[in-house]
Amino acid sequence: MLKKAGSIFVFAICIGCFVTHAYGAKTGSTAVTLAILYFKIDSAEINPKFENDLKKILPALEADPAMGLSIEGYARQQGTPHKNVEVSQKRVQAVQQWFSKQGIATSRLKVKTLADSNPPARKSNTVDVVNDERVEIVKISLKQPLAVLPAAVHKFEPVVEGQDVVHAFIVQNKGSAPLKIQNVRTD
Repeated sequence: MLKKAGSIFVFAICIGCFVTHAYGAKTGSTAVTLAILYFKIDSAEINPKFENDLKKILPALEADPAMGLSIEGYARQQGTPHKNVEVSQKRVQAVQQWFSKQGIATSRLKVKTLADSNPPARKSNTVDVVNDERVEIVKISLKQPLAVLPAAVHKFEPVVEGQDVVHAFIVQNKGSAPLKIQNVRTD
């Protein structure tokens, strides 16, 4: 029986590469929140008192071109989901525009509208709506792995069913982040 192990192996390698993280391989480290900006209820206007927090991030972005930001917007849990998403979107856009005006490329700024999906930890049973009305700025890596195979398709001789066959492939990482290949199968 002829097995198409080679092409399946290449497919598995590709899937393994996609399983690695699209915006940089994660090494088990936790996310680093660089700033949290709080907003008035239903407002997307950046409070001037938080501009210093934003300005403190700029030198790090200028020093490291592989550093990016995830700008994650939240809204209160009350109200309609549609309105919460809308307010959240306006907030992340306002912060993204602030960084753009400072000369940071928008390709380095990933925005996420999370609305009321991740409320902050509360002390006892208090309802502090102000803490829901926020944007969190999280440091991300723009480094990416890049798997390179010597050939896209490998042809093999017929194999007798039940016979073990071993093939060696060299996969090179020509990217700027570690590459992990997981769950490789040949059947």
